[in-house]
Amino acid sequence: MKKFNKISLILALVMVVTALMIPAVSYFTTYAQARGGHPLRLGQDTEIHEDFASWRKTVQVENHHESVDVYVRARAYTGALTELAYSGTGWTLGEDGYYYYSDPVKPGEKTGVLNIDIKAPAATEKDDRFDVIVVYQSVQAWYNDDGTAVPADWNQEWEEHVQEGGN
Repeated sequence: MKKFNKISLILALVMVVTALMIPAVSYFTTYAQARGGHPLRLGQDTEIHEDFASWRKTVQVENHHESVDVYVRARAYTGALTELAYSGTGWTLGEDGYYYYSDPVKPGEKTGVLNIDIKAPAATEKDDRFDVIVVYQSVQAWYNDDGTAVPADWNQEWEEHVQEGGN
């Protein structure tokens, strides 16, 4: 009889564990699919416009309508044999070699034109090729309570804030 009770007890435990595992297995094997999507914007949406003619590259940065006010800076890079000269209304050379646009650019607006004159080397051959690459950055503009713009912080990092105890 004791042997029968042991077997009954083991079978009862196996049945209970099996009954409890079915919902757990169902939980871990269920999946759902979703269609469609929505673009995620982190606050700013800018685009650079470049044109080239007569050894001059003109640059403007556009702040899209869905964006926030932004500060903009730009800099051009090229080979060592080529010199660049910058000019443009509203642009100022910074200590780091970037040209900074003086005012925040509002949504739907563009910066003033930044002209980059390219002084090609005197001994330019027909097959010589080079690129002038313009790098630009934008950062969100912040304002004081009185509406004056706070100077741009080009060293700021994205921080994620998690609200504890909430959804």
